[in-house]
Amino acid sequence: MTSLSITDGVCASLLNDIRTWGARGVETGGFLLAHPNKPISILALAGSCGVARRRGLFSVSPRALAHLFSWAGDRDLHVAAQAHSHGGRAFLSKTDLRHGFSVAGFTTTVIPYFAAPPDDPRRWGWWRYEGEWREAEAPAVISGNANVVRFDEEGIDER
Repeated sequence: MTSLSITDGVCASLLNDIRTWGARGVETGGFLLAHPNKPISILALAGSCGVARRRGLFSVSPRALAHLFSWAGDRDLHVAAQAHSHGGRAFLSKTDLRHGFSVAGFTTTVIPYFAAPPDDPRRWGWWRYEGEWREAEAPAVISGNANVVRFDEEGIDER
C-alpha cells in the first residue's frame, strides 16, 4: 500500500462528508479513485438512492456500485480503495468482513469517530485483502485537489 498516494483535497472532502453524516449519528463512505500510476485524486461519495446509512451500518446497493464501476471503467480510472466511517474506533466489523470487497489486492479504510474523525489518514484504519484482510500502511498525502462525484442507483453526479 505504500506505493499509493492521496491528495490532501481528497482527504479534506472525505472528512467533510464523514463529519456531516457523523453529526447525524450515522456511517457513510465512498470510493477512492485514481488514474493509472497517479495519486488518488477522485472521490466518489455515496448519494442516496440505494444507499443505507445508520449507526453501525453503511451499505450500497449492487446497482449503485455497477454505475460507479462502469463510470470508472469508461474513464480508465482505478478504484484504489473503499472508505467508510465508524462511530468509534477503526476496525473491520463482522459486516465489513462478510460483505466487504474481499478481492485480492483491494484496499479498504475505516475512518473512526465519525462526528470528529482524525485529520491524519495515518490515524485511520487501513487494510489490504491478501486472502484475508491484513493491516496496511496509509498512503502518502500529497498536495492536490479533489474531483468529487456522487454515485447511487440513479447514476453519477459530476457537479
